Amino acid sequence: MAFNNTTPRARLASMQDGALRGAILVGVGLAVGQVMAYLLSLVAARSLGPDGYGVFGSMLALLMVGGVLALGIQAAGAKRVVLAKPHGRSSAGSGIVRWSLSAALGIAIATAVVSPAVTWLLHLDGPWLVILVALNLAPFTVGGSLLGVAQGREAYARLAAIYAVIGIGRAIGGIVIVVVTQSLIWTLVGMAIGTWVAVAACWLLAKPLVNWPGEKLANFRLEVFHATHALLALFVLTNLDVLLARHFLTAEEAGLYAVGAVVTKIAFWLPQFVATIAFPRLTDHRRAATLTKGALAVVLIGTASVAFVALFPSFVVAFIGGSAYEELVSEIWIFAAIGASFALAQFLLYSQIAASKRGAIVVLWIAAALLIGLVIAFHASVLQIALIVLGVALTLSLVGLVELFFERSKEGRVAQYAN
Repeated sequence: MAFNNTTPRARLASMQDGALRGAILVGVGLAVGQVMAYLLSLVAARSLGPDGYGVFGSMLALLMVGGVLALGIQAAGAKRVVLAKPHGRSSAGSGIVRWSLSAALGIAIATAVVSPAVTWLLHLDGPWLVILVALNLAPFTVGGSLLGVAQGREAYARLAAIYAVIGIGRAIGGIVIVVVTQSLIWTLVGMAIGTWVAVAACWLLAKPLVNWPGEKLANFRLEVFHATHALLALFVLTNLDVLLARHFLTAEEAGLYAVGAVVTKIAFWLPQFVATIAFPRLTDHRRAATLTKGALAVVLIGTASVAFVALFPSFVVAFIGGSAYEELVSEIWIFAAIGASFALAQFLLYSQIAASKRGAIVVLWIAAALLIGLVIAFHASVLQIALIVLGVALTLSLVGLVELFFERSKEGRVAQYAN
């Protein structure tokens, strides 16, 4: 008989080292995807010209909205895999992938059905661009299931690789075609082909984690719905300010705000790897310790990003927008603070999804309504709108932290009573 002489402290250190390596790997994978998306936008802006790129930006926005379903499948799938019995995780994983195929078909058909309305709303020449968006959403949705399986199995190297491959495939497909053809339609075709090829490659990466054909997943559709609803509410809240600024400010001021919003997005996505790594641990017995450590990590990263922007505002503004946006220098740190605050809110939202709690969804929609009401009442300048958004973001994060505090206090009382 073999004995395990590893001490509890050594096992804990090993798990912490594994989590750290996983965080680095996933952070790199996410960064690769973000950089490739930025390169695609940069090349498209130069190749399509202002008018064409304006339409392309609208199509990217549609992809982001439709892509929330993939995020919901990823979150619900990761949770289902974590909670499955060890011998059933491969079957659960393949069931998730199989379910995503029908979801991909569904969102593609739904997007195509509403294409005439979207065409009218965005003043497009025809429905073909929206239909091509539908063809892009289908593989992206399947990719969400592969990410969920790898995330739930805590296979961080595979998870990072899937993030990177999907980002590279979609971007390369679009970049090559837009440079060669300078056609918006063919660019979306190239992105769709690149994404399908990338997802096929990612299936090979995820294949060792699944056991085909897999099991039927009871109530999985409902779990995906709740996760998608929560993430959609967060998506709406974190993108409202740019739309409101566009509506209420002058064209020049709206441009200034849009540059500030880029800093917001960077600060928002910087700690994303923390939630990605923490999510499986927020689902099982490791939840209590992970909540505190994860929230602290997000706060520290957010504080560092705000401090950097506050110390080097001129550099940040010049790097993001150029010399034409110099008047934003004194206010740019506020946008970093907005992103950092929403990043904490995002982590706390994932902790709610992991625990099957629904209250956060209501809070998010209330925050969105509050933001709209305040900006309607006060919109005299870029600074005024930014301060309102910061106030809402900080309040939302504070509400989440208070809920976290009460959860930990309740767990402490239960443990004390049990002892």
